[in-house]
Amino acid sequence: MIERSRSTPLPGLAAHRRRRGLTQRQLGELAGVAHTTVQRLESLSRGAYPQTLRKLATALRVEPKDLL
Repeated sequence: MIERSRSTPLPGLAAHRRRRGLTQRQLGELAGVAHTTVQRLESLSRGAYPQTLRKLATALRVEPKDLL
């Protein structure tokens, strides 16, 4: 279970985005987050909060655990 107040690194994000053929900007638009957020998450310089994780997973059509 993912805690609500903690951010979580998403090491699988970039691979799933590339498999879908999306740019960071396109993924950000689909998920409703800034493309700079996608950049930071992919570089692992910050972690995602649960609501961001769910948005990205939905946009990529994967389960949230697949991005962890």
